[in-house]
Amino acid sequence: MPEHAVRRAFADQAIWCERLGSPFTGRLCAVLGERLDRSTPVGCAVLDWPGGTPSGRGDAVPLRLAGALHALVRRGAAPGLRAVYPPRPLPSAAALWAVVSAALAEHAEAIIPWLAAPPQTNEVARASVLHAGLLVVAAETRLPIALYEIGASAGLNLNLDRFGYRYGEARRGDPASVVQLAPHWHGTPPPDGVVRITRRLGNDIAPLDVASAADRERLLAFTWPDQAERIGRLEAALAVAAAHPPPIEAGDAADFVERHFAAPLRPGEVRVLAHSIALQYVPEALRARIATCLAAAGARATPAAPVAWLQFELNPEVGGAALTLALWPGGVVRILAAADAHVREVRWSG
Repeated sequence: MPEHAVRRAFADQAIWCERLGSPFTGRLCAVLGERLDRSTPVGCAVLDWPGGTPSGRGDAVPLRLAGALHALVRRGAAPGLRAVYPPRPLPSAAALWAVVSAALAEHAEAIIPWLAAPPQTNEVARASVLHAGLLVVAAETRLPIALYEIGASAGLNLNLDRFGYRYGEARRGDPASVVQLAPHWHGTPPPDGVVRITRRLGNDIAPLDVASAADRERLLAFTWPDQAERIGRLEAALAVAAAHPPPIEAGDAADFVERHFAAPLRPGEVRVLAHSIALQYVPEALRARIATCLAAAGARATPAAPVAWLQFELNPEVGGAALTLALWPGGVVRILAAADAHVREVRWSG
């Protein structure tokens, strides 16, 4: 991969971090993109990237390196880095590079393994829009839900019925849950009611295990360090998952969908495929297989055994991410809401 493409990936990621409310990670990515050199094994590994596209829609190289550095800070392994990391004030580019360059040289053996695998995040805030979409499904079918999720990471959002929500002035979900989600809401609230999940199962190409301390720490390290609220949500969701471990299958997303949606439908439940900011990481051929399988399942759907496809994915039509729903019989695709990728603000259209 040409060096200029790698540096461009860091610059682009810096812009996205700024837009998504992480000035520290934005500055870190900008500094790395501008000043990283080949004086360390880490610099060589990054600038001579051997994989595919280094951007966020590909290998996400900037976030791999940012996660590695955050992991060092969280472990207390790099006091120099910790001195400039949040909650300390945002350092200047020069001050940040001084400690980052030292860490790259001193901790190369700890950093390089983080470059070998893509970032793992499990953004809990996305549960708020998925839950709102499932309230629509529940209201329109009046049936319990068999929930399947691809790109589930550690499966934290499979527990979305165990979280509490505030949609404007309306409350939904569990008011006593340690996870309480309250995005800035525009529009009417989603339907009142209860999301009853009778079966749930997730899929990920490389799922994380909520029982593993290393996997939990991996999720926390990839959460941007100046976003304490996100880190708190993640820790709370991990606590819920410790009591209710989400079942996850490892493997190909298309294989997973075909296995579970080609199977006979069960009267008395609605079978739902859900995912959030996941399809961009699925190859186009597999996305086509998923769409074909859902269409075939929808063709077999009946009012007693409906099928739904709930997607929260990037959508240029809304300038961010859109929550869409296709519900069979019928299968008409509706845009229910638009939001940013971290679901800080939601524009609900229902």
